[in-house]
Amino acid sequence: MKKLLKTCFALFIAINLCGLRVSLFLNANLGSDSFTLLQEGMGYAMNMTIGEASRWFLVITLTIALLINRKAIGWTTIAYGLLIGYSMDFYNQLIGILDIPNMNLFIRLITVSLGQICFILQFVVLIQYCKGMNQVDAIAYGIENHFHIPYKYARTSIDILFIVVGFILNGVIGIGTLLAMFTTGIGIDFCLKRLNSK
Repeated sequence: MKKLLKTCFALFIAINLCGLRVSLFLNANLGSDSFTLLQEGMGYAMNMTIGEASRWFLVITLTIALLINRKAIGWTTIAYGLLIGYSMDFYNQLIGILDIPNMNLFIRLITVSLGQICFILQFVVLIQYCKGMNQVDAIAYGIENHFHIPYKYARTSIDILFIVVGFILNGVIGIGTLLAMFTTGIGIDFCLKRLNSK
């Protein structure tokens, strides 16, 4: 029971970090991380909210993850995917009150940097403490297992793909996008190694 409660708490933290990071990236208006950029583009293309687009994103990426790395998928993968859309919409409305897009560049850079920290921490929590990692990390680890490409490179390649597709669908690309693209895989890999070494 104690283990289940710990897992549920970790899942709650990850879901809230996800909603917060999406809101911070979107409101900084300096370009989104790869996930948000793709979901933002999907939202424009399909005329839906970022939360609704995230649920479509879940269906697509979860299907791929099940095909190449089924063992990495657990009940928290499904719960996370189903609930993050609501978290995104909630935090987007909450942070939107601050009117960050009209603030100076320094504040917006801090905002996007905080968003990236949330982005890395959310996946570290999911991988380390939940019963099943998120579907995109499952894909990255599946690539590592099948093709012997290190996780950080597989994950960075996936991020680049999401950015290209999101940009084609009119997602906003900028400094935040580059920050996320070049630091997410490396940041997650670094944090996990530090945690496991302890």
